[in-house]
Amino acid sequence: MEGQQRTDYRSVVGYRETAFAYAISAAGVAHNVARACSMGRLLSCGCDPSNYKGKTPANARGVQWKWGGCSHNLDYGMEFSRQFLDTREKTGDIQSTVNLHNNQAGRLAVASNMQVRCKCHGMSGSCELKTCWRVTPDFRMVGKTLKDRYRNAVLVAQSNLGSVTPSVRIRGSRRRRPDRQRQRKHRDGASGRRRKPRDLAKQLFYYQKSPNFCERDTAVDIAGTAGRRCNKTSAGGDGCASLCCGRGYNVVRQRRTERCKCKFHWCCFVECQNCTVEEWITVCK
Repeated sequence: MEGQQRTDYRSVVGYRETAFAYAISAAGVAHNVARACSMGRLLSCGCDPSNYKGKTPANARGVQWKWGGCSHNLDYGMEFSRQFLDTREKTGDIQSTVNLHNNQAGRLAVASNMQVRCKCHGMSGSCELKTCWRVTPDFRMVGKTLKDRYRNAVLVAQSNLGSVTPSVRIRGSRRRRPDRQRQRKHRDGASGRRRKPRDLAKQLFYYQKSPNFCERDTAVDIAGTAGRRCNKTSAGGDGCASLCCGRGYNVVRQRRTERCKCKFHWCCFVECQNCTVEEWITVCK
């Protein structure tokens, strides 16, 4: 996240990638603090004290149940995330406004994926009563949610009043004209199903279009991918097909030195030898 001049890469640009970085950071702080509270790792918080009376979990319907256990303290986690990250944004310009929005969008990604766990009580596992509590989701689920929102991030511009507004029309955010509405109703059938409007509070905002990260650009401190090591058998982001941006790759022989034949001596240090290893690797053209 830092370039050669040691400037925080996120702080000087408004790309989609910047939006994702801010959102995932804010989500990570809220997620970890919420869990730490319920596990007793922090002196300043504990289990979630909220009263969820009247809210019946989906996996407890049809049986007697009660809220209990130790719910993860998401409210405290989100507030800690605000105090830790949002206080850095003080200027009120488009950059700070967008950063604050993306921080909150990240926290909302955690909140919208909260889960309920229940435990059965009763003779011989009869489950006469269930005790339920709320937990934060697996963070991979939060990451997947934010990745989807990264792909559909909203380009914004700053108004004269200092607020940010979408630069392009958001699909489903306005009412259609009557004639187009009738045409769609006729095409989709009598029900005339309409797409649900996007909740902008949960979407990621960006205000600068991303450059080509495949090519080296010293003006914006982008190293490019030429010379990067890649995995020719991987279909993921580290694969040559993706990382090399269609330029192909070279197979080269690499010689490197690594520690080997390490032995532990009492007491107490480890002694190793230096071994030379030669291997064939693939690097992007």
